Amino acid sequence: MLNQQNIRVLFLHRKADENGIGGMIEYLHYLPLFLKKQQVDVLLYREGDGNQLQGPTTFKNGMSTYAGPFLKPRFFSFGRKLTPLLQLCKNENIDLIHAQGTYRSGYLAMRLYQQTGLPFLVTSHSDIVPSSGRMHRKKVQRDCQKILKAAAGVTHLSPPMATLSHQIQPTQEKSILIGNGIDLENWQAYQDLPAQNYLLSLGRLEWEKGFHILIDAYATLCQRGCKTALVLAGTGSAEDALQALAKEKGLAVRTNVTDCSRLPEQCVAFTGYVRGHLKKQLIAQSKIVLFPTQPALWEEPFGMVLIEAMAAGKPIIASNSETTRYIKTQGLHVLLTEPAHPLGWADIIQQLLNDPTQQASLRKANLENASRFDWHVIAKQYRMAYLQALQRH
Repeated sequence: MLNQQNIRVLFLHRKADENGIGGMIEYLHYLPLFLKKQQVDVLLYREGDGNQLQGPTTFKNGMSTYAGPFLKPRFFSFGRKLTPLLQLCKNENIDLIHAQGTYRSGYLAMRLYQQTGLPFLVTSHSDIVPSSGRMHRKKVQRDCQKILKAAAGVTHLSPPMATLSHQIQPTQEKSILIGNGIDLENWQAYQDLPAQNYLLSLGRLEWEKGFHILIDAYATLCQRGCKTALVLAGTGSAEDALQALAKEKGLAVRTNVTDCSRLPEQCVAFTGYVRGHLKKQLIAQSKIVLFPTQPALWEEPFGMVLIEAMAAGKPIIASNSETTRYIKTQGLHVLLTEPAHPLGWADIIQQLLNDPTQQASLRKANLENASRFDWHVIAKQYRMAYLQALQRH
């Protein structure tokens, strides 16, 4: 009977903001939309001001959103701060809590479980990566162990995230890998756009994302006579330093670029943060999409850019990392190179630029396999994970 019923799920995410940036925002936008088609109704609870329940407000995807106290893991937590959330779960007939993140959201879900018996599922996001300083604190590790033990199910975006989670607390018997998704239908209008004369890399402009490696590689390409611009789309704390690095390399720099169709043949263009139509168009009209993440500094929880490039039917070159290799096993067609070697990046980019046959082969294969990451598929996997968590409970 459970298979035939609507499931009412409450997402917990402390800082959910649909006007924010990053892959998590797209996850919170699209997953509830497609879960609705799988008979799963999703509501969202996030941190608000004060101790009272606020809302509901409605996200652009139609999801009802509430705000209120977001309990901190402490030796002595104030139970009364749970009251607004307890009342919300009762009023909305919530069946299951889905904690977006292990530590803060997972802790709140565990406290709800202890008070009400409501089962909860945890999705491990980047809050448990080693670069998070708090994950080196013994108390935080013990809290995460308790959370993962109490969870009725755990999902991971990729094998590296599963490994990190299992190092904290082994949960293989109730864990499943579920990646990120794309709304493939929304990409179809962009798949036949003509390519413009630029290479593209997107993401947070931080050192662990590897944009400095690309700038080094691009300087070498220009010395070899490359006549294709490099576009870096995103914003972050390293933006000024990256622009300075490009200038030090003798490269022309353009900032706040909105039209990439008329760039000089040799320049590094910074667009700032892009989303929606502009992002899709930027990806679709690039010659090659580059994904230079640096796993020695940061292991990507998933790598949304890779599947977005697939949806646009683009040739892709990426760092040889565990996450990229995993997505490759799921259907991604990509050329891999050593992450921190600029000369290797220059060589493989030059090789692909000069091989239109290989570009066409990569385009065709990625278009054919992109449907494996459609949100329809991902939502079905989450519904099954919810059912399994409810059955374990």
